[in-house]
Parts: sequence; C-alpha cells; structure tokens
Amino acid sequence: MHHRRLAAFLVGAWLLGSVCMFFVATQNFRGVERLLDMPTSAATQRIDVLGHDEARLLLRYQVSELNRFFFSAWERVQLVLGALLVLVSLRGSQKLYILAIPVVMLLMAAAEHWLLSPEINRLGALMDFVPNARETEEGKVFWRYHQAYSTMEVVKFLLGATFAGYLLTRRRSRSLFRKQVKPQVDVIHNP
Repeated sequence: MHHRRLAAFLVGAWLLGSVCMFFVATQNFRGVERLLDMPTSAATQRIDVLGHDEARLLLRYQVSELNRFFFSAWERVQLVLGALLVLVSLRGSQKLYILAIPVVMLLMAAAEHWLLSPEINRLGALMDFVPNARETEEGKVFWRYHQAYSTMEVVKFLLGATFAGYLLTRRRSRSLFRKQVKPQVDVIHNP
C-alpha cells in the first residue's frame, strides 16, 4: 500500500474542506446583505411586510443556524480525517517530528469540536435576535471564542499545508517506500 499517497490524499481533502468552509463562513452572512440590497419583487413584498430590520434579523438567524450545522458537520469530518491521517502516518513510519503534525491537527480539531464550538453555539444563539449584539457582554465573549477558533483554523491549515509539502517533496526512502528486490541469479553449473 502507498501510505504516502493515502496520507497526501487525506491531508489534501482536509485542506480543501477547510478552504470550502472558509468560503461558506464568509459568504453566508454577506449573502444576507446582497439579498436585502437587491431583492426580487416577490421578496421585496415580503421584506416590506416584515420590515427591513426584522427581515435582516430573521435572515441572519437562518444563516447562523446553517453555519452552526455546517461547522458541526465539518468538525466531525475533520476528526475522521485526522484519525485516519494519524493511522496512515504511523503505518508509514514517519519521523517523529513529522508524525506530530497530524497528531496536533487532530487534537486541535477535537478542541474546536468539544471545547470551543459548544460555547460559540450557545453564545451565538443568545445573540441571534439582539440588535448590536457585538456590544453586549455575550457578544464580546462570543467574539473572543470566535477569534480563538479562527486562529486555530489558520494554524491547522498551515500545519496541513506543511505536512502536504513534506509528503510531496521528500524523496522516497528505499527501505520504506520501495520494494526490496533481491537479485536472482541463475547459477549455471559447468561440469
């Protein structure tokens, strides 16, 4: 089995998923403003019934719920990818300092999933329908957790990119990645 290729595939999937989640996280809330700035005529009628500010709160609530769902699902996927990546890396007999990279990435994903996300989700739910929620005490704590989460995501991405670079640029070790072929010599007996 080609452990290096499988490890490269797993870390590549992790990095691609991270880029996709970055896009989702930034574009969902911007989508609310795009929709409110240029609504269709049918949407304008409904927005007028609710009022522009109430429509914004309702749409932002919907986006918040989607983001909570997407991030929870992505965190579970990261835990699976991380566990597989650690196992494949162990099987491939990586150097200890290189093996530490997927282990640290897995630990960071676990910390996000079980420590940061529950608080981010709890505080976010408290702020969903609060105008100027950033100014509240819950809002300030939320943004501190959110900043810690975002920092961990950037560090995890950089670690993953470093690990991918290592996998893609290192030379194959004869003892680890090439089959040991014993030369077979036909012995000719001359009487």
